[in-house]
Amino acid sequence: MNKNILVGRRCLEIYSDLIRTSPAFERGQEIVCSYDFDNEKFEQLKSRYPIQKIAGSGGDLERALCICRRIGLKIAHQGDFSLTSDLEFNSITLLDYALGDGGHGLNCVGKAKILVECCLALGIYARRVGLYPNSPLDTDNHVVAEIFDRRRKKWIMLDPTSGGFYTDGKEPLSCLEMRENFATGAMGSAVLPRQKTTDPSILRDKNIDWNSYYAKNCYYMTVETSSGFGENDAPLAYLLPVGFDFKENRKKNAEYLLQTAKREKWSDKAVASIQKLMRYYEEFTPLIGSTSLWSSPIR
Repeated sequence: MNKNILVGRRCLEIYSDLIRTSPAFERGQEIVCSYDFDNEKFEQLKSRYPIQKIAGSGGDLERALCICRRIGLKIAHQGDFSLTSDLEFNSITLLDYALGDGGHGLNCVGKAKILVECCLALGIYARRVGLYPNSPLDTDNHVVAEIFDRRRKKWIMLDPTSGGFYTDGKEPLSCLEMRENFATGAMGSAVLPRQKTTDPSILRDKNIDWNSYYAKNCYYMTVETSSGFGENDAPLAYLLPVGFDFKENRKKNAEYLLQTAKREKWSDKAVASIQKLMRYYEEFTPLIGSTSLWSSPIR
């Protein structure tokens, strides 16, 4: 058997075990999230980029997946984008930057922002979800989008970085369901572009790198409580495992990130950004949400 698959299987097992030992989240508030479909900037977005044509005429999932793959995968990946950019954080500015003359890369945060705003412009409920690892010495996390599919009456994770979604073989899953899939050891897999099957027993090894990557980053999560054009001051909702010391984890993570930045001679701007983050977490108290965040947003 391919060595990469053996290593990937072992990583998937280790990361799933971490979730399995902390399956329950702290009991938090029942938060009602907001979704702004009517910002005038969305008309500008639709006139500047042919997102309606790209999305086509299917259901919510089908249209959002077309945007995810046709636009998200067209943009190069640049992991350190947020540490070096002064751009306004909205879909128009990000698309102009990424697809304009010369082209530039974006990280997963920027790609997810574009997908969410394109979906909102098309009347699809959408939000960003942050996925985080257990280890404070892991400086990598991931951000994806979730859309609410009105036909299926459920939230579904879409990843504009991989162009994929995650399935248990029966239906595409939300981030919460994906985490539960890892915790129970159930069969599941990412489904990537141009893959004709959604059978996880076939895809699990084929997509082992993405499957183990999602498992690594599903230890705890954040969910946007207000989705619209550009940035806003609404807090993120945190889904934290029972007994998990979030503040200590973030403190150690920032310290390790700063050591790495200095050792590898990152730019002064990147170092200053990390130092700002360290000061932020010293005073920060997370808003603890609940699994009710995955209820229907339709009121």
